[in-house]
Amino acid sequence: MTLKTGQRETLSRDWLSKTLAGVIGGFGLAIVASGLLACLTPGPLDVQNKFQVAMWLVPPVWIGVMSVGFVFRSGLRAWAWLGGANLAGFAMLALARHFFIR
Repeated sequence: MTLKTGQRETLSRDWLSKTLAGVIGGFGLAIVASGLLACLTPGPLDVQNKFQVAMWLVPPVWIGVMSVGFVFRSGLRAWAWLGGANLAGFAMLALARHFFIR
């Protein structure tokens, strides 16, 4: 498949901004997913297996969100959506810690 000059510019637009949004926003969402798993699953927080599963959940979620960062039309949209998702995620984590951890 050959690309025209205009198409090549469209495909490579804002790649640095999208990459940074995916890396930073993805890490935040991966930490939120790990924290929610630890808070919302039964049992105390100091169970060894719970920490292992929560720890190993971070890389696949992080990589998945990093790859989703390239779906957005612009870097600004990637930052906005992933930033909003991080705000919502950390708010949910704060509520889960407040209501479910004694």
